[in-house]
Amino acid sequence: MSSPRPPDSWNPLSSFSIRARLLSVYVGILLIGFAVLTLVAGGEIAESARRDYQERLLNEVRLIARGISPYFENYNADDPIPAAVAPILLEFETQTQGEIAVFMADDDRRGLGNRLNSNFRGMPEVETALRNQIVVVERNTASGVLAFHTASPIQNHRGPDPIPIVQLSVPAANLQTLIFQRWLRLWSIFVGVLSVAVVATLLISRSIIRPLYALRESAVKLAQGEFSHRVTAVSRDEIGAVALAFNEMADQVQEMLEEQRAFASNTSHELRTPLTTIRLRSEALRYDETLDDATAKQYVTEIDDEVRHLGKLVEDLTLLSRFDAGRAELGGSEIDITRFAQSLKGQWQSIATQKGIQLDVAVPETPFTVNASLNHLTVVFRNLLDNAVKYTPSGGHIRWAIQLEPNGFRSVIEDSGQGIAAEHLPHLFERFYRADKARSRHIPGTGLGLALVKSIVESYGGAVNVQSAGIQQGTTVTVFWPAPTAQTE
Repeated sequence: MSSPRPPDSWNPLSSFSIRARLLSVYVGILLIGFAVLTLVAGGEIAESARRDYQERLLNEVRLIARGISPYFENYNADDPIPAAVAPILLEFETQTQGEIAVFMADDDRRGLGNRLNSNFRGMPEVETALRNQIVVVERNTASGVLAFHTASPIQNHRGPDPIPIVQLSVPAANLQTLIFQRWLRLWSIFVGVLSVAVVATLLISRSIIRPLYALRESAVKLAQGEFSHRVTAVSRDEIGAVALAFNEMADQVQEMLEEQRAFASNTSHELRTPLTTIRLRSEALRYDETLDDATAKQYVTEIDDEVRHLGKLVEDLTLLSRFDAGRAELGGSEIDITRFAQSLKGQWQSIATQKGIQLDVAVPETPFTVNASLNHLTVVFRNLLDNAVKYTPSGGHIRWAIQLEPNGFRSVIEDSGQGIAAEHLPHLFERFYRADKARSRHIPGTGLGLALVKSIVESYGGAVNVQSAGIQQGTTVTVFWPAPTAQTE
């Protein structure tokens, strides 16, 4: 059985810390790059050093030939080498760290000098010097030591043949020492640059890791329940942007938890009140034998009202939770908004008339359809009309106007009711929020209507807005509902 294949995102370096990965990657790249550069540069330097060294040998042998040429102006082959030449040659040998020999060569290619073997056959540099040319030859000496050999004719010779030749032999170890010194200098530079790069990488990695450690500590504190903790953004780079995003996330988490606590508290309160009423009335009906028929009938009516209130509350909570969790199925039925508005007007006209409120509905003559769930559309405008009727006193008026737009329709419900103070407007869509808490006990409702309206409308891509000039100035609720794609094209 084959071993399981690692995931595509698996990385062999993932088990190491970020600092270790940064160091290994950056130092590895620098090490390979500088090593290759050093090897290439070292090869070029070694080759250049060899060429320079050979050129220097050529110049030195010419200099030696010119230095001793005055002693060979009228020199004959049978004459011994002038005694004054020996100290000069020794001085040149000390300067060049090599050996110098003088040959008197005739046409038979025989050396007549007394410092080296007189037979110079197999010495290319000497034979080349006889043709008035100078070369450098690398070969072993008679003792087996690798050396560089060069030779030059003495140009000022005026005597008869043979021609005097001066030969310079320098051990190749001298060049190797020179090349080694240059390699050592190059590798020293390489080590220095690599050390600086490592230190710079450590500093950069530290500047990256420290904010990440702070983020980790903040995440741990947030997980432990310290929701007020925030990260101090010390930089303006990507790490600072992550810190700001973390703080925004912490703000949202804290706000969400506070909303959940408030929601749980308000829900328990909204459930406790009708349940308490039901329990008290049911206990009275069960155990109080002094109740008359009228009181018992009233208690049964109150119990029925509270049960309906609980049912409406549970229904709204269920629908709201589905929209909040993204599990609500958006309807795709084609609904004629004109017919829908007229139908809803018929349902609310009698309620408004009983309360002494004038209800006017203005709908477009042109048919206009939207894709939605009839239940969702009904919940939205039923809650808005219910609020308008509840908060508009007798003798007031409510006007509902629907305007068609190229990309949807706009619904405006305007009433002459008690209005809303400016400080309450930002909180109207919060769950269980009541602007007039003193009158909330006497006005039926769950406090979830506008929150549910906002969730449904925004889920369909629309928008809802509430405006009021102030207390006793009425309220205007505007809803924009987008049209189907087919109608907007």
